[in-house]
Amino acid sequence: MDSVTYDFTRFLRESEESKGRNSKLDEIAKLSMIAIKLSTSTISSIRKITTEGMSSEDRASFVRKISDSVGSDVFELSTCNRVLYVGFGVTPDDLQDAVLSVCELNSAPFQKYRGMEVWRHLVKVCSGLDSFIIGELQVMGQFRGAVSWHRKNGLLSDINASFFDHVVAANRAVRKELGFTKTTESMFNLAATAIEESMDSDQKSSITVIGYGDMGIKAVEALVDSGHENILVVTRDAKKASDRTPDVSKSVRFARFDEWDESDKPQLIISTIRNTEAMFSGKNPLPVTNQTRILDFSWPPSIDVSGVNENQILLDMKHWIRAAHKMEIDWNYEETIQTGEGIISGIEERFRRVLEEKNQAAFRSFIYARMESISTGWESSGSKDPESTQMTAFSREIATWICNQKGSFHQEELQTKVLGTERNIKPSTLETIITDVTRELIRINSSDRLPGVVA
Repeated sequence: MDSVTYDFTRFLRESEESKGRNSKLDEIAKLSMIAIKLSTSTISSIRKITTEGMSSEDRASFVRKISDSVGSDVFELSTCNRVLYVGFGVTPDDLQDAVLSVCELNSAPFQKYRGMEVWRHLVKVCSGLDSFIIGELQVMGQFRGAVSWHRKNGLLSDINASFFDHVVAANRAVRKELGFTKTTESMFNLAATAIEESMDSDQKSSITVIGYGDMGIKAVEALVDSGHENILVVTRDAKKASDRTPDVSKSVRFARFDEWDESDKPQLIISTIRNTEAMFSGKNPLPVTNQTRILDFSWPPSIDVSGVNENQILLDMKHWIRAAHKMEIDWNYEETIQTGEGIISGIEERFRRVLEEKNQAAFRSFIYARMESISTGWESSGSKDPESTQMTAFSREIATWICNQKGSFHQEELQTKVLGTERNIKPSTLETIITDVTRELIRINSSDRLPGVVA
């Protein structure tokens, strides 16, 4: 008999297709996501596409317009430092075009994800590996709340919502393995405590706040509410910043960056600016030279240690991460991220395996049934021989081997498997088994669909 190559991969999705739906792997392959994370270069785009500040009704109308545009479910998540959209059965480009159209924008610096990349990035986001405070729980609560909100408003089907259940489950595993099992302190509480500890009882001491975005405004409001009077805000556009908060601005002085110099002698500096890299470094050191304490709440850091005078104390994001987790040891941010990526990879592999096994269920059931069926002939040919009692079990071993093949395999491989058995079966019977199994596999291999083979 000539050598034959078998390839049954086309049958692995057949049970799902016969029920009129795609396999789970196919469904995930058709997922798409576009996302923007807050930075100086993206803040203007985020303000135009975020749903933060919208009423529930306005948000539902906004998401429904995008969903109608692409003709499928769309999931939207907006937090203080990111916006993302997940589309089902749509390409990232089509999803982006729909969002830009609804937001009346020509372009936006979206990062695009497809298939399992969507799952992987969402797990990273939800487990706090992509947050300003690593391991924070807040974003997970926001994510679960968003899923619930979409379902409540009829924007997410039960089938599509089940995808996010896998994200939540993976997040729990990542957090457990990394030790992120306790709620971290909020950035606001950390800032308030640090400011209180850094200041003298004299509330006339000078404080300088760098940046007047949302966090800068909150910092200034907290300082004013606490009775601090000598506050300087350093920003790119002093007039524009002052106009943003007319009531608070009455108690604050404003200055542009090019006006800020060593004449300012603050007891405390608070930085809240967003930059892709440090604004102050060895090449551009802080203009302030007096002894002071610096609280940098930016990520990436806005102030590098090389830009700080030797008589100044810098508390950067790594410090706040340790404080948030109540850790006394140094926090290796990069190492933690790498460890987390490795954990996610392991979970992803298990997730894929589960999905593949679900896809293969009907095919495996069919192969086991066929092998067991033809094994009855092997039993009858040696009915008085003890080996006959092994035939059903041996047929299952052969079926298992066939189902475990990845992609195509050759007749010689099957023959080696059968002849190499450790069972006490006569060579002549093994040759019969090889002939019968080969004939059956050739029949299956020549068929287009499993149901036709069964018939």
